[in-house]
Amino acid sequence: MTKAPVLVTVAELAERILPASPGGVRLLDVRWRLGDPAGHEHYLAGHLPGAVYADLDAELAAPAAEGLGRHPLPDVADLQAAARRWGIRAGDTVVAYDDNGNLAAARAWWLLRWAGVADVRLLDGGLAAWRAAGHPVVTGEETAEPGDVVLVAGALPSTDPDGAARIVADGGVLLDARAAERYRGEPNAIDPRPGHIPGALSAPTTENLTADGTFRDPAELAERFAALGVTPGRPVGVYCGSGVTAAHEIAALQLAGIEDVVLYPGSWSQWATLPDRPVVAGAEPYPPAPLVSAEEAGRRVAGGAVLVDVRSAPRRAADGEIPGAVIADRRRLAAEFGLDSPLRHAPVTSLATPIVVVCGSVNGSGPVAAELAGRGFTDVVHVDGGFAAWAEAGLPVTAPVAG
Repeated sequence: MTKAPVLVTVAELAERILPASPGGVRLLDVRWRLGDPAGHEHYLAGHLPGAVYADLDAELAAPAAEGLGRHPLPDVADLQAAARRWGIRAGDTVVAYDDNGNLAAARAWWLLRWAGVADVRLLDGGLAAWRAAGHPVVTGEETAEPGDVVLVAGALPSTDPDGAARIVADGGVLLDARAAERYRGEPNAIDPRPGHIPGALSAPTTENLTADGTFRDPAELAERFAALGVTPGRPVGVYCGSGVTAAHEIAALQLAGIEDVVLYPGSWSQWATLPDRPVVAGAEPYPPAPLVSAEEAGRRVAGGAVLVDVRSAPRRAADGEIPGAVIADRRRLAAEFGLDSPLRHAPVTSLATPIVVVCGSVNGSGPVAAELAGRGFTDVVHVDGGFAAWAEAGLPVTAPVAG
């Protein structure tokens, strides 16, 4: 992603467009909310002077289609025709806004940047911030002199269902920008199958905003995303319900200094309609893996299962090793268990390899076993009671290192 300003403040915009709208700034009103089809009517009732209405459903997306989701990316020729109707000319600064924290306007921001427009901004705080500053709004329809902008698709990265799954499989971070209850799969009237993509992390877009609808400070956003595992150089992808609010998450990530982020435009409205795509319900990224007793774990290992020990090195030194166990780093599972990875543990030969995970407790082994299952391994369990139960069952353990 090319680094460029994301936001413009009300004061900065007012200085450029008041008292009369000069050339070089094009305002887009992107009033849209899920379940509220009256965006254009809201625009007519009051908008920024000089703003034209951009229809999210009709202009910022291709028609919904079976297997593609509710808001597929538009054909770039159609988007160019719309952009010219909005009056966008080569070299213009484009400012998009809405009345809901820019959750919809961010779709225009991302799409135009994806299509090569260099300077696209979001009005921080949107219409509410403009009104709060005492600036005027106007009513009725506004049209613009036709623009001449030339758009070319692909300036920002996007992906399909395979690519979204690959982000997880390659050890990246896949963020789900929907409300937490939709991520968990609680019943709702929106999703054909409730839940989330295996391995995705819940990161509701609304948490990018302050109470007044402006973006949080970049340092706060950086802290937020770091807590979700977003680190420099690690692949990052975002999806939401239909590729709208995910764009807002990308704007927040850019404010936090994370430039290279992939959008999955089909998002959940596509994924959930594809019968071969797995779905996870619940608050965790992966479904829970089965627990087995230490005795059953021992029988599985004797029968050829790979025993994976994810305890820390100090813990193994203090409590003892398990002979023959694979020592795994829970932070490097993609590399150590990727079938195409040069760092793959040799005993792991296929996704059908039986695996038994042990840690100091089920709190440590459970997430690892669940992640391996989420990565496609079909026979993964973890040990109830952890290493202590393994040792108490009389299963092989070496003596701890003398301290």
